[in-house]
Amino acid sequence: MLKVEGLTVRADSLALVHEVSFAIAPGERVGLIGESGSGKSLTALSLMGLLPEGVTAAGKATMGGNDLVGVAESRLKRLRGRDVSMVFQEPMTALNPLMRIGAQVAEVMTLHGTPRAQARQKAAELLERVRLPEPGQIARAYPHQLSGGQRQRVMLAIALANEPDLLICDEPTTALDVTVQKQMLELIAEVAPALLFITHDLAVVASVCERVLVMYGGRVVESGPIREVFTRPRHRYTEGLLAASKLTPRGTRLPTIKGSVPPAGRFPDGCVFRNRCPQATPTCETVPALTGDGHAFACWHPAD
Repeated sequence: MLKVEGLTVRADSLALVHEVSFAIAPGERVGLIGESGSGKSLTALSLMGLLPEGVTAAGKATMGGNDLVGVAESRLKRLRGRDVSMVFQEPMTALNPLMRIGAQVAEVMTLHGTPRAQARQKAAELLERVRLPEPGQIARAYPHQLSGGQRQRVMLAIALANEPDLLICDEPTTALDVTVQKQMLELIAEVAPALLFITHDLAVVASVCERVLVMYGGRVVESGPIREVFTRPRHRYTEGLLAASKLTPRGTRLPTIKGSVPPAGRFPDGCVFRNRCPQATPTCETVPALTGDGHAFACWHPAD
């Protein structure tokens, strides 16, 4: 359904995302994980045509026969919200503070040709579908009158309004408390069609997705079925992420990945992880190819 080939995102001459390729089949749920600064959100925004000013995307991305990269804004407007929708990380900045909730949900449908009266009626049904209490009252409210969890449910209702084929979720539960986060994840798993779920939380992606892409330094360094990647990681970065997420006995030092993610343009040549990798050798000064059938990884010294 979605096929991405050689996606590269640049700010002037600086490459922020390098040659990213992946595909999502109808109904499939794919997770995109990695530390902040790995290029996850830029990858999603490039598919939606929502990159910041001065940042451009190149490569090829198609969905249902429609190109998503390098096409006119007028064409993207016909696809956004209809074929592919996105739930953003912070709903308070994504929602219009001057519009009532019901009007914002209905607007997405009227922009794609739904009659206004029908859109208003369906807006109330969508608010009920995402399990908001008293949807009629919520529809008359403004964003600031709702809790963070309620606003995120509104964002999900907007994303689902035109029954898209693909839903992109960019860290949709980061700002929510644990109880509301669990409810939101269950709801996404229940209502989402095909899904691209972006997060840095390994437990969250394991509970929602079937396949995972691991990003670092703007590159996909490992990909495969969740169960296989999480139980038998091959790239040293994935291995480090999983080790850092495990519980340790009291009194023992927490495992960490040394150093921090470099700023854009400061990643080393060759393997982008080599300046933080305990197994790095001179061989790692050459870029490793992403190889493997099903479970792929780009590492010169993979974990056993």
